[in-house]
Amino acid sequence: MAFIKNCGIMVEPQEGMAVKELLDIARSVEKEGYGYFFRSDHLLPTTRRTNLDSPECWVSLGAIAAHTKKIKFGSMVSPIGFRNPALLARMACTVDSISSGRLQLGVGAGWYQDEYLAHGFEFPSVKVRKEQFHEALQIIRPLTQTGRVNFEGRYFSAHLDALPKLDHKIHMIIGGRAPSIVRETLKYADEWNFFAAQPPEFESLKKALAASKRRIDISQMGPFIVAGDKRGLRMRVRAEMRRQGISKDEDVFTRELASKGWLVATSGDFAQKVNQRREIGIEKIYFQIWETNDSEPVELLAGILKNL
Repeated sequence: MAFIKNCGIMVEPQEGMAVKELLDIARSVEKEGYGYFFRSDHLLPTTRRTNLDSPECWVSLGAIAAHTKKIKFGSMVSPIGFRNPALLARMACTVDSISSGRLQLGVGAGWYQDEYLAHGFEFPSVKVRKEQFHEALQIIRPLTQTGRVNFEGRYFSAHLDALPKLDHKIHMIIGGRAPSIVRETLKYADEWNFFAAQPPEFESLKKALAASKRRIDISQMGPFIVAGDKRGLRMRVRAEMRRQGISKDEDVFTRELASKGWLVATSGDFAQKVNQRREIGIEKIYFQIWETNDSEPVELLAGILKNL
């Protein structure tokens, strides 16, 4: 099987993307042969820009479920603080039912304070958010495994059956770099995802996951720049510098991106960089894009991945 089936495209709709555009790119990614399509779950632009179109995550996931046929899709990742965990589990079961079992449920503890406060949500300390996350998983996991939950915690409680009824469990992804997040993955999730550069303790975390009695996938999500030749690559690097508002030597900027986990290469070298990540144990890669009106990188990347 071509490695593209283990890869996906990740978009950031909160940075100004209409629902139609989101659906168009989801269908395009499916047509190109990717195995996965993810979108972020943010309520405000994380770049702090204003007045940008920002379709809500779970409403749009329902639309993606109805407008695609094969591709697996989901949230990368949904913060627990936005929705009651029992309700989030029901939303997940509903979207999964619409898609005939293709939902990938990504969850996390949340980090962007501005979007919490702007919507009237409390933004507790890191310690409390981790405690809330731990409780929420004890509700969400059984409810997305065709079961029942009876849980009474400090922050959340739930006493109900999983609805709609499923005949399979929903694939759960936990995102984060901290060892405590990996411990939660060992207990509850089917996949551990980390962003961009691998954690310093990656090898020890990988060994802990491998020792689990359950099969736990290891995936990476992060940005990339690819072009057909060196001239095109320099053009795209310069475009990224403009997007970030950075002015410096292009080669220095490229090295900085690589140190942060970006994949930056011409199409001739890109495959080698992907294979280096596979060799260290990363089984799935989700490529993050910001400029969705430019389809060339997604198409070029698909051609590379189909040959791996």
